[in-house]
Amino acid sequence: MYVVMVGMGEVGRYVTQVLQSEQHDVVAIDNDKDALDRVGERADVATLTGYGSSLEVLKQARAHEADLVVAVTNFDEINLLAALASKHLGARRTIARLQGKEYSNIEEGIQYGMLGIDVVLNPRVLVAQEMAKIARSHGALDVISLAGNRIEVVQLELAANSKVLHKPLLNLHLPEQVLVAAVVRDRELFVPGGADVLLPGDRVYLVGRSGHMESVEEQFCGGREAARVCIVGGGVVGEALARQLVAADIEVLVIEKGRDAAEKLAMAHPKVTVVQGDGTNLTLLEEELVGSYDLFCACSHEDEVNLMSGLLAKRVGVKRTVCLVHRPDYMDIYRQLGIDVVLSPRLVASDHILRWVRQTELKSLTILEGGQAELLELEASEGSRVLGTPIRRLNFPRGAILGAIVSQGTARVPRGDDLIQAGDTVVVLTTSATRSQVERLFKRRML
Repeated sequence: MYVVMVGMGEVGRYVTQVLQSEQHDVVAIDNDKDALDRVGERADVATLTGYGSSLEVLKQARAHEADLVVAVTNFDEINLLAALASKHLGARRTIARLQGKEYSNIEEGIQYGMLGIDVVLNPRVLVAQEMAKIARSHGALDVISLAGNRIEVVQLELAANSKVLHKPLLNLHLPEQVLVAAVVRDRELFVPGGADVLLPGDRVYLVGRSGHMESVEEQFCGGREAARVCIVGGGVVGEALARQLVAADIEVLVIEKGRDAAEKLAMAHPKVTVVQGDGTNLTLLEEELVGSYDLFCACSHEDEVNLMSGLLAKRVGVKRTVCLVHRPDYMDIYRQLGIDVVLSPRLVASDHILRWVRQTELKSLTILEGGQAELLELEASEGSRVLGTPIRRLNFPRGAILGAIVSQGTARVPRGDDLIQAGDTVVVLTTSATRSQVERLFKRRML
């Protein structure tokens, strides 16, 4: 596939490196030569210095021949112009990232066909959705929806009093439509077997049908859905999150530092309690009884503010904290310091973009644990190796697990006797080392 990447910030660099590692032909465009040099040091790609919204630059990049043009600069207008110009030149598909408040009303964070652009996404709205899912879960650190929201992958951390500790997985008596797909222990991910036991501090990934996850979340960590949520930062993320939580009848308090922004937020959302103040002010947090809230979400534009307010929220008694981080390199540090959930709009954007660059059998891909594992959503093609053979005899590679099958619109967690039919969608969790073996099972066999 021939891909033109416009913008070599965090998202552009990451996506470019992944595409190059998968043997795609990539041209990277940026007006900052130093940014291009940094990409060139890590990936064998062509680079072009210039403005991505320039027709002349896009012609030099052969955008008219591109299978995909992705515009992810830090300027919404440049991204829109680059995507529109590339489409005008003849690019097959275009994606533009928009982050401003003007585009925060994009439904579900993604819009198709806007102004003729194939995909427009707002990662700040997408990350707000992730936070809302966490609020509605029973203690989850992350909730990933797949197969048209029919399947959920939930990440949980096991406390010392969890009911599932020190028992072989075979003896856990999980609900029929749920399975343990992966365990993270000492920062290393592995796909467990039936004889493996879970230990305090383990993070587990559970796969199951939507609607079947609440009871198993309670079994693993004893949490409950948040009834009251405190948000620091009333920007695009904070406002989008507050809007979604209020729609779910959750009580919301927003602490916003800017007076004008706080007043506008209060006027626009009368059901939200808005306080003008500094989220890193311990006295303010105590006065507002933030320690009595079920969930604390730090959504400001500044990573340092998010970290400090999250740590202070822990100090005053909040059980679960979620922090936004704009520099993904900081994510592990946040977790080590005690923040429960760390989300990055840039990684969310990268994941959604990569879902549009896969071959036909691979419908979507979600990267887990910094690349240690991947969630694949695959379509079983006519003539592929997985068809017509009971799952227990498929010899799935060690390090991969078949988590779900969606057949004729119905989702299920498979058993050993189940068969995969042509056209079925399957969800597979695999370590990065075994991904190529899994994909081969789903490829059409050549005659």
